[in-house]
This record gives sequence, structure tokens and C-alpha cells, in this order.
Amino acid sequence: MEKRKLGSSDIYVTPVTVGCWSFGGEEGDYWGAQDQRAVERLVHAAIDRGVNFFDTAYGYNEGRSEASLGAAIKGKRSQAVVCTKTPVKENWETFETELSKSLKRLGVNEVDILMIHWPTRDEKLMADNLSFLKKVCDKGYARYAGVSNFGVRTMEMAAEQGLDVVANEFAYSLMCRATEIEVAPYCIEHNIGITSYMSLMQGILTGKYARVEDIPPHRRRTVHFDCTKNPLVNKAHAVPDSEAEVFALIDKLRLLADETSLTPGQLALAWCVAKPGITTAITGCRNEAQLIDNVKAGEAALGADIVKLLDEASQPVLDKIGNIVDIFGGDRIW
Repeated sequence: MEKRKLGSSDIYVTPVTVGCWSFGGEEGDYWGAQDQRAVERLVHAAIDRGVNFFDTAYGYNEGRSEASLGAAIKGKRSQAVVCTKTPVKENWETFETELSKSLKRLGVNEVDILMIHWPTRDEKLMADNLSFLKKVCDKGYARYAGVSNFGVRTMEMAAEQGLDVVANEFAYSLMCRATEIEVAPYCIEHNIGITSYMSLMQGILTGKYARVEDIPPHRRRTVHFDCTKNPLVNKAHAVPDSEAEVFALIDKLRLLADETSLTPGQLALAWCVAKPGITTAITGCRNEAQLIDNVKAGEAALGADIVKLLDEASQPVLDKIGNIVDIFGGDRIW
């Protein structure tokens, strides 16, 4: 599998990344339980197939994702690019202490990329944490700094701190293209690699759901869906739902999939990695069969005509959502 340079770093990563949110999961967690032996088989299969990027976070299953990934890459560290993410911390001592715990869980002396998971609108605290991030890179805890869910202003703040951000991780897919308006162009201009998450919208873009009602409530909390019909959403979204537009898009995906010998999910993922500025697309997978599906998508070379057709098919969803980058309906991205 080809590898792409990640922003201004000297790291080259594959077009698909193994998302590790489910790793270390137990009953009752977001993705449910996942056996450690299955995690290790999956990680080893990914490395054997040339996939080298693994994305986790402090907050995934209360740190158990990091520990699970750390166990899986034991003896294979040189073949794995590891990215983890930290929440904003109140002070340097906590930032450093929690990172040390993270490194211990992962079983490494340094991570390749450390990201701040979400920005805060407290500008003083945001500036402090960007300073903390630079400090841990300077101290050798992390090779490079990255950010997650940052908009233009917070990326500018990082630059003002003298922080060389090599990647920005945010939601991007056929269903959420708002970052194309301002955020992605800024990243492209400033040589910041883009790592997309929810590239398949947690399975919705695979076409496996025939009706809105079939989608589990926790997977339809985004602005695309009628929040009044979801008990997990307690705040009205700022825009009308785009349920009809989403399912029209999925119908088009199914038709084009037949023409390209790809599944709808593979086609959606291949579209994502074909878009300007996207270095890699993060996708969760729980077994080797799902991994192989993702690898096939990462290796597919979509023609410009197919990319254009998918752009057109997804445009009504973008028109409905507009410039809302935080697809969960908040205003955390700025």
C-alpha cells in the first residue's frame, strides 16, 4: 500500500488508518466488548498488509484502548505509527503526569503524534495547552504535535505559539463536508496533514441501514437526523435534519458501487482518501474481513468522473448543513 507524507513531518502513513476506539472495550462501552486476542490478530494483520497508522486517545474506554494497542504492537513498534490524543488539562503538571500514564499504557517511551483532542473556547487555557503540547514534544515525549477538531482560529493560535502542527483530525465524509469551506483549505495552505474520522459515519455510509429507525440512536446524534426523535439528544440542532438527502445519497452510493465493483462503504472510503488534503482516513474495524474491505478502498483509484458524481450526490446534504463543522451540533470547533 502506498504511503503519504503527513504534513510537515518525516512520517509516511497509509491512506487508511486503524481507528482503535473499540480496543479494550467492555460490555456497556460505546462499541461494546472486544477481546484482546481479536485486537492482536487485527493489528498484526494490518501491519502484515502494510497498514502502519493506529489512532487512539486517552478517553477511549478510559485508557484501555491505549493499553490494548500497546499490547498488540509489542515487538512490532517500529512498524507502527502511533497517534494518541489528550483532553485539555488545567496545568502543566497534570498534562505531563497524564501523558506519562498514557505512554506507560502504550508501552512506549514516546508517541509519534500527540494531539489535543478538542479545543476549548477558554482562550487562555487553550493557549496554555498548546504551550504544554510544544513542551512535551521538546522534551521527547512525542515526535510531533497534532490537533483534533481544530478550526482556523485555533490552528492560528498554535502557529502563534510556535507549534509546528503536522496533522489535524476531524470528521469528514460524504455526509460531513463542511470542513471543505474553511478548515481544509487552511490545512492545505499550511502543510497540515488531514486525518479524517467518521469517514463511514459509524457504518451509515456502508448502506446497511434501510431506514432512519434502523440506525442505533447513539449513531444518529449528529445534525443530519431529527433530534426530537432521539432520546440521547437533549439540545435542538441549529439546522433542519437532512434525513431524506442522506438516504438519497446512500441510494446513489449503491448504484455507483455496482459500477465500480466496490461495496458502498468501500466507495465512500475511497472517495474520502481521494479528496484534496486528505492524508489518511480513520476507520474502525473489529476483524480482518473489515480490515481487508478498508484496505481495498484505500488502494482503489477512483476516476475523476466517479469523484465528481459523488460530490454531486452529497451536495444536497452539505447544502442543508452549511458551515457546521461540529456535526454533533455544538460549537466546539472554532
